[in-house]
Amino acid sequence: MSDVLKSAEAELAALCPPTAAIPLGPMGPVVEGGFTGMNKSDWVVCGTRERVGAVLRGAKPERLVDPHQGARPYKLAPVSDAPGNRALHAVGLALGAGAPVLCILGSASAASGGFAEAMNTAVLTGARVIFLLATTPIEDDAPVGRQLAGDPIDLAKAHGLSAVSVAAKTKDIKAAVAKARKGDGPALIHVQLEL
Repeated sequence: MSDVLKSAEAELAALCPPTAAIPLGPMGPVVEGGFTGMNKSDWVVCGTRERVGAVLRGAKPERLVDPHQGARPYKLAPVSDAPGNRALHAVGLALGAGAPVLCILGSASAASGGFAEAMNTAVLTGARVIFLLATTPIEDDAPVGRQLAGDPIDLAKAHGLSAVSVAAKTKDIKAAVAKARKGDGPALIHVQLEL
């Protein structure tokens, strides 16, 4: 993770209430690669933790304190607390803007019906949305539902999206996002995070 992002994360954490400051941790390369793989004129839809990536577009950390406000003119959409809704919002933004939109999601989205609905809608409409899905390994004895253990690539392909897995490295993620951005339809990029 770049020094710019590390510094902004620390500054944002100091500005936010303790319960609202969520460190990027292993999501650092995902955020950095995702934001830098898109043009600054493209919308980004992400969660509370990932919004700090807008500093890579020139936003000041104090502008990112309230995640429900978004950040104009940095093309950072307001945060929706439900990842499935976030994915649906990204599809709507891509259709409305007529341009690519990046949607950063985590493991919880894999079990969301809204995420499946968003993928289906994106394919049916040709929305140029890029779902950047970062997941963590699920152990066989983990107390989570089987729907979280499915392969995101298989799920995306079942919906008709182009899909690729990349290493959790900033340069690989940036290259995959930049390539998907040039496509003419929806895409999913899967990143398996290391614990």
